[in-house]
Amino acid sequence: MAGEEPIIALFDDRAQALRLRNELRSAAIPERAITLIAALSDRRDAVEKLVQTGIARSDAALFADEVCGGATLLAVCATPAERARAAEIIARHAPAKPGRAQAVTESIPGDASGERVPEVTPMPTGSGSFEPRADPGEEDER
Repeated sequence: MAGEEPIIALFDDRAQALRLRNELRSAAIPERAITLIAALSDRRDAVEKLVQTGIARSDAALFADEVCGGATLLAVCATPAERARAAEIIARHAPAKPGRAQAVTESIPGDASGERVPEVTPMPTGSGSFEPRADPGEEDER
């Protein structure tokens, strides 16, 4: 489907990705809308296949690393009417990669979208607890 990024899911287990593909087919998601990419060793090849699927080139480069590292990627280029149903089915299959906070996405933070996901690092306070101040200028007035 032109113009819309596909819904993407990454799996460590190829069999799990195949079960998802079968369930999507059973739910009347058209075969032509479902793409499974796995077991590619050439990164350039992987990027090109992902771009052909409808994934932005900058995002495809990131996913190519996962696919070349052994992951199986399933992409669904669904119509607006099918998107919610496809996303719901994908979520039930709990796709995940260790260290990846979210593997199902309808928009991918990164170079293509200009979004950045902030990293949160807890900072020690010295007291072992965090107590927010009511007024940020309060300390200056003392």
